[in-house]
Amino acid sequence: MNWWRLIKILLLAGLAGGATSSAFILVHDILTGDSSLDLWEFGVTLSVPTLIAIVFSIAAKTRFIILLPITYLTFFIPTLGATFGSSGSEPLWQFTMLGLSGGLVWGIPFALWEGRAVSKRR
Repeated sequence: MNWWRLIKILLLAGLAGGATSSAFILVHDILTGDSSLDLWEFGVTLSVPTLIAIVFSIAAKTRFIILLPITYLTFFIPTLGATFGSSGSEPLWQFTMLGLSGGLVWGIPFALWEGRAVSKRR
C-alpha cells in the first residue's frame, strides 16, 4: 500500500471538506441577505462543492473524481444538516471544523481504495 498517497488523499479530503463547509456558509449568508433563497441562489450554493473539488484537484494535482464525491458527501451530511439545525448565530469556525471532520471521515474509503489500486498496479 502506498502510504504517502493515502495520507495525501486524507489531508486533501479534510481540507476540501473544511473549505466546502466554510464556502457554503459564506455563499449562503451572502445570497440570503434578504431572508429569501431563490432558485438560482439555490443552484449557486449547490455548485460550491464542485468548485472546491476543481480548485483542490488542480492545486494538488490529483484526480477530480476522488474529491468530487468527498465534497458533496461533506456538503450534504454534516454541513447541510448542521445548517438546518442551527440558530444562525454560530461562528464560521464551527462549520469549518465540522466540514474538516466530515471530509476526513468521507475521505477514508476513497484513500483506502486509491492506495490499494496503486499498490495493485505495481
